[in-house]
Amino acid sequence: MSNGAMTKKPLIALAAVSLAATAAVGISPAASASSKPTLVVTQLPAQVRLIPGEHILLSLSTNRTTGYTWSTKVTGKASAVKVYEGVYAAPASTDGMVGVPGTTTWDIAAKAVGTATVNVIATSPGGAAEAPQKLTIIVMKK
Repeated sequence: MSNGAMTKKPLIALAAVSLAATAAVGISPAASASSKPTLVVTQLPAQVRLIPGEHILLSLSTNRTTGYTWSTKVTGKASAVKVYEGVYAAPASTDGMVGVPGTTTWDIAAKAVGTATVNVIATSPGGAAEAPQKLTIIVMKK
């Protein structure tokens, strides 16, 4: 098999996975068919810099079988960003295993110049909240 043929198969598979992930996440009001996220954040704490009109995706592992839930709270200049409701996506394959985590993804749009912190809080089934994980977003002038 030539190197070209070997390269095409992984690229096709990657494209299929990307399309499936996009479909599973859904499209928020901030995103449109022509608007791709500037960045996908998968670990916290983190800091990003955006300009008004850009948006990012925050994607965190979620295991619904534990009873824990995620919530978000914006501090700092809250008008600098808009955080859309998180969307849960089950794993594409569990290989027959129970309790396999999926992903919760939030679309976050930069709205106005300023610094905002998105606090992501895990709450236990008993209602106790853990210390927030933080995503600092600095929205700069164009």
